[in-house]
Amino acid sequence: MPDPIKTLFTRIERQPLTAFGIFLIVIVGVRLIALGTSQLDLGPDETQYWFWAQSPAFGYFSKPPMIAWLIGATTGLFGDASWAVRLASPLLHGGTACFLFALTHHLYDRKIAFWAGTGWLIMPGIAFSSTLMTTDVPLLFFWSGALYIFALIMVERTPRFGEPSLGLGVMLGVFMGLGFLSKYAMVYFLIALLITVIVSGRIKDRRVWQTLSVALGVMIVLLIPNVIWNQQHDFQTLSHTADNANWGADLFNPDELGEFLVSQIGIAGPITLGAFLVFLVVGLRNRALGDLRLLLAFALNPLFIVSVQAFLSRAHANWAAAAYPAVLIMVTVWLYKSRRFNLLFANHALHLIISVALAIGLSNLALADGLGLSNAVKRVRGWEAQGAVVAKAAAQYQTVMADDRELTGQLLYYAGLAERGIIAFNSNNRVDSHYEAFFPFQGTEPGPLLYITQNADAIAVTPMFETVTPLITTTVDLKNGRTRTLYLFEIAGFRGR
Repeated sequence: MPDPIKTLFTRIERQPLTAFGIFLIVIVGVRLIALGTSQLDLGPDETQYWFWAQSPAFGYFSKPPMIAWLIGATTGLFGDASWAVRLASPLLHGGTACFLFALTHHLYDRKIAFWAGTGWLIMPGIAFSSTLMTTDVPLLFFWSGALYIFALIMVERTPRFGEPSLGLGVMLGVFMGLGFLSKYAMVYFLIALLITVIVSGRIKDRRVWQTLSVALGVMIVLLIPNVIWNQQHDFQTLSHTADNANWGADLFNPDELGEFLVSQIGIAGPITLGAFLVFLVVGLRNRALGDLRLLLAFALNPLFIVSVQAFLSRAHANWAAAAYPAVLIMVTVWLYKSRRFNLLFANHALHLIISVALAIGLSNLALADGLGLSNAVKRVRGWEAQGAVVAKAAAQYQTVMADDRELTGQLLYYAGLAERGIIAFNSNNRVDSHYEAFFPFQGTEPGPLLYITQNADAIAVTPMFETVTPLITTTVDLKNGRTRTLYLFEIAGFRGR
């Protein structure tokens, strides 16, 4: 180990908590500054969540309510700027890092906890996620909090800290319940918890059984309002989640599985993922790392379930993100205990470089283009200009209609149409979005209507209306030969479907 690295390592070893605190403040602070200076527009999912936040509820068409509640809180305090919509993201990821530090400290010590906590902050997937507001952000926060409390219940360090108790049961139930209200992928946690308790034999421990029973009871109570909302709305959220699985399409797709597995390198980083695979083969044999078995199901369960889903149909890279709090701790402890300090430093250095590049590149469009990220940011650029054009045209019409979920969300935010709303035209007679479910075109709206689409011929509506008159187009340059054009039409005289 080179002398400068040895010196840094020694200082971290002397005051790991202070070092972690400084690292946390710097990284989160830089990300907050990047949010405030970012040139990136909100993405279609983010504008949809923002629109949900205008009408607080216990559920929404495609997701549980937590993300809308968080956006409602941050925008309620700081206004509707894009940075305020995303504000909770870097803050919650910082909170997740604190939980992982505390969890690793409970299982081992503060020295290793430093590497786990800081490792989370700069993991490539987390660095990217910190620039957006997605449902994974609160899920990972509550998942990691629940995992820490579960470790306190299962691994007793002192009579007063970490023994099964009513209080820990309530806390675990609260974090599991809020995790479910963030994303239904929290079910992976519940499955892993039951597997771990059964395999460990602690299910026979009366105190553990009582504590976990309290946790399940509290979790169920927290979920009741969301269940009632779903029942009142034909279980739309659950139906949409099932549709995402796409099991009605061609099954058995090894290419999708391969693509999903390769994409995990981008989430965890090549060293972390490679070390985890080696750890599974050789590290688990080390009895000195026995407490890591507590985390095994929480890592493997999401990865296994989503891998099966990918093989059967498809899976996005982030669908197994919940595995990585446990993966990171296991890898960190194993590398540290086996004295592979060079790998720890190399992993941190690589991820720190990636984090800085993302923070700079994604906050400046010209630099993003220079770094070859134009394709990655094409969905989050140009909307403010196009929204201004649409807003001017919309002022002349009582009713505005769009035919695409992503387009609708962007116009609600960037054309300032949230208060008056946009009617959703359903071209396939199947409810595919929140807008089609709650703001569908009925045919009785006062006309003429302003119709906005990305289809130049307006073919979806032409047979249904007596007149379809082209108005204007608005085009933005997305770089590298890509453009986005919106076509505005005046339509009148609904004939019927």
